[in-house]
Amino acid sequence: MSVCVQPKMSELVTKDAIKKLDAKLECLICLDTYKQPKLLPCYHVFCKSPCLEKLVTKDGRSLTCPTCRHIVPLSEKGVAGLQSDFHIDHLFEIRDAFGKVAELSKTQCGNCEEGKATGYCRDCEDLLCNNCQAAHQALKLTRFHHIVSLQEFQEEATKVITAKKAILTCSKHCKNELKIYCETCKDLICTDCTIRLHKDHNYDLVADVFPKHKEELVSGITPVKEKLGKVQQALKVFDTLAKNTHDQRAILEANIHREIDEQHRLLDQRRTELVGELDLLTQQKLKDLAAQRDQVEITQVKLASCLEYAEGALETGTECEVLKIKTPVLKRLEQISTEFKLDAIQQEKEITMKLTTFEKEPLKQSLKMHDDDEVIDSCSLKGENITSVRVKQAVKLELHLKRPHQNVEVVAAVTQTPIKCEIIRRDNKYEITYTPINRGKHEMNLTINGKHVQGSPFTVVAMSQPHTLRAPSRMISNLDKPWGVVVNSNSHVIVAERGSGQILVYDDDFKQIQVFDSQGEAPAGVAVDKYDNIYISDRDDHKIRKFTVNGDFLKEAGTKGDQRLQFNTPTGIGYNKTNDKIYVGDQYNNRIQVLNPDLTFHSIISINDFNHPLDVSFDRIGNTYVANFGSHNVKVFQSNGKLLRTFGTYGSGPGQLTNPAALAVSNTDTVYVVEMYGHRISVFKTNGEFICSFAKNGKEEGEVYRPAGIDIDSHGNIVVADRDNERLQVF
Repeated sequence: MSVCVQPKMSELVTKDAIKKLDAKLECLICLDTYKQPKLLPCYHVFCKSPCLEKLVTKDGRSLTCPTCRHIVPLSEKGVAGLQSDFHIDHLFEIRDAFGKVAELSKTQCGNCEEGKATGYCRDCEDLLCNNCQAAHQALKLTRFHHIVSLQEFQEEATKVITAKKAILTCSKHCKNELKIYCETCKDLICTDCTIRLHKDHNYDLVADVFPKHKEELVSGITPVKEKLGKVQQALKVFDTLAKNTHDQRAILEANIHREIDEQHRLLDQRRTELVGELDLLTQQKLKDLAAQRDQVEITQVKLASCLEYAEGALETGTECEVLKIKTPVLKRLEQISTEFKLDAIQQEKEITMKLTTFEKEPLKQSLKMHDDDEVIDSCSLKGENITSVRVKQAVKLELHLKRPHQNVEVVAAVTQTPIKCEIIRRDNKYEITYTPINRGKHEMNLTINGKHVQGSPFTVVAMSQPHTLRAPSRMISNLDKPWGVVVNSNSHVIVAERGSGQILVYDDDFKQIQVFDSQGEAPAGVAVDKYDNIYISDRDDHKIRKFTVNGDFLKEAGTKGDQRLQFNTPTGIGYNKTNDKIYVGDQYNNRIQVLNPDLTFHSIISINDFNHPLDVSFDRIGNTYVANFGSHNVKVFQSNGKLLRTFGTYGSGPGQLTNPAALAVSNTDTVYVVEMYGHRISVFKTNGEFICSFAKNGKEEGEVYRPAGIDIDSHGNIVVADRDNERLQVF
């Protein structure tokens, strides 16, 4: 239920006071001023049409509240049968009255009708300029008239407006004021109702029974307030537990990487040792075989020469010659056979090794180094998070020697350029400092006199810095309802001002360099293509417009409807550079329309789970990320429109979302999601894993109120359109 909150008198009837009322009169579904607001039984208020009517089930019997998921049964009258919210109606009356009073500052003098009114005469009941006030006080007839300043008159008018009570009338007897409360029916009635409909009921004047019922209501809500406090405290406990879980996960993941990497290192070391042993065994075996082969080869030569001589003699020699060589040849063959026995040749055997198992000693924060007999008896390395570090965060180690030594050379190097390790010697202690600049696994070599420290080279896992809430680096104020924001190839920031209908362009120093008319009614989304052409989506006239980089109008497309190239409140718009297409969040048609750069139709992404898709963004490979506003989640699609994943659920805890209205995907595979009614920015990995949230509801630096747009510049700065604070913030 909306509650009428009166503006402070110090604020008077200013533009800020009116804007505060405008914010309370905005529907959470259409993000526009209420149209025929209806109050649900769960005390949430939305527009009758088209917001609530689009939520009605096909059988027309119920709808589900988009905020709290309460199922609301409907009568035969449907949404029209829901109760109107008199608080909202009263706020509209106050808003209109404030507007009229605020216009007094622009009113001409009622006396001379030339000068601008600066005061009010209570006796004449007329506005006066400075000259007429002076004349008023100079004339004897009007000298003692009571003149007040225009500001004081506005204050009094504000008191009258805010003190004015809404008059409720009877639905059965037109224009009769509801002054009586029926205790029997627990309902307000008029005097005519008492005659027939409530003749025998117990009723009394509202003024008489109000104190009693007010006391009962206060008594009833007091314990609920206490319970709400406990519930809020429980939510904080859950948030703390969730944060601790994420922190513990990060620590355990680092430990896993460290332990597995150490296992790999020890396995690699054991592999090297075993391969070395195998090489030695192989060399010995080959050496033995070579020696035996030499002996066999010599025997072969001896036998071959004798056989060749004997066979030659038998073939060509005379009988006498053969008889002459017979005895010495046979004697020589017997001698060779005696010297070499075939059985003595060692048969080939397999090379055998014993592969012994080993136990890995846990990696400790304090490590001993290999002894250097000539220089060092012992030394140790100490430091926190030696192998699990944060990007852009200095890592400090200390190498301690048991006693000072001369001619000691300590070398530290990380295999990731351009990282430099600084080493400072202090007696028998060496202070080593290095800062990783990129995420991922790296190796750190630490040697002393050319010998590695035990465990060196270390596998270093460099993780991203945790996101923390910081004051923005800069703010650009005095904007008029900034919505969409995009950064082009020249690092120029382009902003769509929904309030003024203009497009603002800032350079990379955030100096305004250009302003041009959107030629529409309510520009919301803004995107740029590879040529820096600018595309604008207009929520109110349901069109998409294309401009040059200089703001010259090129083309427009779209009308209101649900066919191709027709839109119903287009909001977010994005350019997918991987396929050169324009994607539009077609909010009330519950789809994404894909256009060619010339604004002709290409395709549609539509699924049953879409519930007011507001904005789109893309990762490096062209996957589409959609801010599904009404279902409080983000949906990820492939370039062919196939749904990959959904992440986010309704709520304010870690990983939960409240009405995501815009998003941006960075080059580091990080998704930044703007929660319009969660008043914060939540950060995820592209796989949907929650990282953190930053910003909160408020007006101070680093706080946001109903943010609507986001983009990331080439330096990694996050530019947020802080819509209802009417400014840009750069984090």
